[in-house]
Amino acid sequence: MHKLIKQPVSSYTEFEELQWSSDKPIPPVGTEIDVPMNNIGRSKVLKYFVEHGYIGLLVQPLDPPAWYIKQNGVNEPCHVYPPETKQLRKEKV
Repeated sequence: MHKLIKQPVSSYTEFEELQWSSDKPIPPVGTEIDVPMNNIGRSKVLKYFVEHGYIGLLVQPLDPPAWYIKQNGVNEPCHVYPPETKQLRKEKV
């Protein structure tokens, strides 16, 4: 669907420390989570990514909404961060 951007192997960004924006552990690959943001819904964790030093999840929506299918395709995964999921939001104190 999208053009693959290739970077040279020597091109990377280093971080002193990665951030996980949840008080819960990183879910293992294969875990199902709920992504209420934009009505993405139940999704399966495929792998992880890092953007600006923050760890995120690449998830496969199990039953994506019509707008998502039209915009991205039925089998396209999406990138989410913990606050965008129901199970990984930080507990309110």
